[in-house]
Amino acid sequence: MMVSKIDLENGSKFLKDKTHNKDLAFGLMYLSREFKKNDSDLLPNLCLDKTNPGINAFYFDKDRKNLYLYSFAWTENHKVFKEQLQSLIQTGVETIFNKEESRIDFLNEIRSTIFENEDIINRIFIYFVFNGDSEKAANSASLSSLREDLESKKYIIDSYFKQRDISLTVDFLSNENKRKSKFKITDKSFRFELELSNHLEKSNASGHSLLLGFLKLYDLYMIYMNMGQRLFEKNIRSGLSPENSPNKSIRKSLKNIIAGQEDPVNFTFNHNGVTISAEHMEVSGNKLTLTEPRILNGAQTVTSIVKFVEENSTPKIQIESNKIFQSIVVLGKVILPDKKKDHSDFIANVTINTNRQNPVEPWNLRASDLLQLDFSDKFKEDMGIYYERQENAFDSLSGDDLEEMGIAQNKSIQIKKLAQTFLSLQGELDKIHKLRDVFEDEKKYYNTFKKKYLESPTERIVLLYKIQFRLGSVVRTLTENTIEKYYEINNKSKNLIWSLLIQGLLSDNKIENIQYNYGKNLVIEADFNEILKNIGLKKIKPILLDLYRSEKYQKQISESKFTFLRNKTTYEHSMSLANEKFGWSKIDL
Repeated sequence: MMVSKIDLENGSKFLKDKTHNKDLAFGLMYLSREFKKNDSDLLPNLCLDKTNPGINAFYFDKDRKNLYLYSFAWTENHKVFKEQLQSLIQTGVETIFNKEESRIDFLNEIRSTIFENEDIINRIFIYFVFNGDSEKAANSASLSSLREDLESKKYIIDSYFKQRDISLTVDFLSNENKRKSKFKITDKSFRFELELSNHLEKSNASGHSLLLGFLKLYDLYMIYMNMGQRLFEKNIRSGLSPENSPNKSIRKSLKNIIAGQEDPVNFTFNHNGVTISAEHMEVSGNKLTLTEPRILNGAQTVTSIVKFVEENSTPKIQIESNKIFQSIVVLGKVILPDKKKDHSDFIANVTINTNRQNPVEPWNLRASDLLQLDFSDKFKEDMGIYYERQENAFDSLSGDDLEEMGIAQNKSIQIKKLAQTFLSLQGELDKIHKLRDVFEDEKKYYNTFKKKYLESPTERIVLLYKIQFRLGSVVRTLTENTIEKYYEINNKSKNLIWSLLIQGLLSDNKIENIQYNYGKNLVIEADFNEILKNIGLKKIKPILLDLYRSEKYQKQISESKFTFLRNKTTYEHSMSLANEKFGWSKIDL
């Protein structure tokens, strides 16, 4: 039976001398109903401190031999669990599964419960309980990514229970109907022993360790055969086609080596190498034991190896058993981040930099950033629009795929075009055609994809995004019946016109109606096109004419040098003119 508002009030009254937190009152009443316990008996199971390790309640069911770890939130918004998930990932799991005494009563209570029942606990459930839709939470790109990171911490649980088989389930649970999502149970952490020959070790000031040596292709192959695509969670190349040139070249080289036509060592000389990270690493001579490894750079290599083995194995001859194949090595970097710190940004940075030498664009390297996943969730949840973070991903999805994902519209928002929209909004004209620089530079990247935009109305973002598809029509309208030089100015100032159109729309006193009528989908309506043309003729054309007549630009115009139309200074001059003529002020989302 669900916890009601009346139940919440009763729980709040009971806890009023201890906390005013609605989430804890929700947790108290939920546990009381779920496990049929008195409220007073459950007080030790609640985290009454201001900070928590990512959960705010727990319960051990001795009959079922289940340990339940809860994060309760009295809200319909599943996004609140991002912070709790991150806390669990960074330090929370290690904090909970610790036998030392703590100054925090809640931690002492949960630690003593786990310690006293260490031999009988069989299953651990981490539940995020709220009033919203559990399936919606499960389908969130950002929460799904964080959930996988949390599952990777299971090695800490395994270590506590001395490698006894303890299953872990991470799930979202709706108070409204008690419905769980469909997440799988994590029965074990992936642990592999592999050889890293002739290795050197290096550490940086931040506590991250790097081992450099030679890895066997066979070991990489076997890791993939056990983990599958989970091995590539942090790699931006896992989706690339096995038929592209680098992958075909790798398979051709392997075929020549197995046939005795090429020295196996040549593969080592000709290959860039593989970069791996791991949650935990044990080193004994040249033997490494890696827990929850992830390939940061080298997914093409591994998928090519797997395809090569599939294509060349027969019932009588298994390539993975071939001694020559087992002898091939590549340069390998194994990275162990400092487990005491949040290393997600460090791993992302390593992934980006180790992939720079390959023909992958920097926006692809950002595709799995938590920020991009948040934008993906925003467009999907608010409007049923697919956000194409990875190039050509939308075209590869069938109608059934899109329906299952909750995508209702047949057009997508693309990461590059969204970046250009935000840059146009900000008046950063010189950066619109320098996207590589924007995506590679941390400061420029986060200044472009401002986190506050996640809280902005999605309809408004879509409205501004659509303008670029009618720029040509607006420019043609502005250049009708004009002299040659002015015609050139219009054609060279598309980005300036785009930025001014955005400000013209945002400054319109009917923006709310415009947004309501034209910001709900990616269709370019004829009426919206007319609105843009009207702003162009009545507002932007007078501004461009003033630029054309300005002494400041006469010399450049006479020499047909129009680069000044693509810089921020000219945009600011234009906005100054717009302020004088129409009262515009620069508006952000």
